[in-house]
Amino acid sequence: MTDDTLVLRSPGRAERTRRALAAAALNRLRADGSFTTEEVAADAGVSLATVYNRFPEGRDGLMAAAFDAVLDRVVEVTGLLGVERLLEDGLEQVATDLLEGLATVFEEESRVMRAALAQLSESQTLRHAYRDHEAQTLVIITRFIRLGQAAGRIATGDPEEMAVAVLVLGQGLNNPALLGGTKRPQVMARLSDLLTLMLSPEQ
Repeated sequence: MTDDTLVLRSPGRAERTRRALAAAALNRLRADGSFTTEEVAADAGVSLATVYNRFPEGRDGLMAAAFDAVLDRVVEVTGLLGVERLLEDGLEQVATDLLEGLATVFEEESRVMRAALAQLSESQTLRHAYRDHEAQTLVIITRFIRLGQAAGRIATGDPEEMAVAVLVLGQGLNNPALLGGTKRPQVMARLSDLLTLMLSPEQ
């Protein structure tokens, strides 16, 4: 009998080095809000030549890798939008969990987001990472709305149009006026109510 067991291969040395460099850049951004290629090389214990071998774009490539990691967290939180959770917990709870999750990521990764977004217009690599993750997020939201509408738990309307509205509301949480504000709980409650009202079939 043939053994069909799937064997997962560990990443090779080149990929491990790339990941170590990306992690070093991310850690620098989280701590200081910036980094130099030389600092990342030293933190990862490799030569400057190795950095450019793994990231030909240099600092832009390292910044994009760090930004990717943070945007992955945003996409992961958006995954809370599942129709199963909608049916079990209700729209209000799902909306609250989504916004609280996003606000937590934006707060914890504020230095990374600020550094990356400041360079967005100048870096095609960063723009590609941003647009790719935004597209992933829209797919998740749109699917949630379509399934929720089919179950009678989401208001009728153009799912893609509604998904963009949810996306924009979520992106707006990345704002110092909210994250560093003394009225954050109250503002978050209002935003959650707004999202619930926007999606509720009982309008």
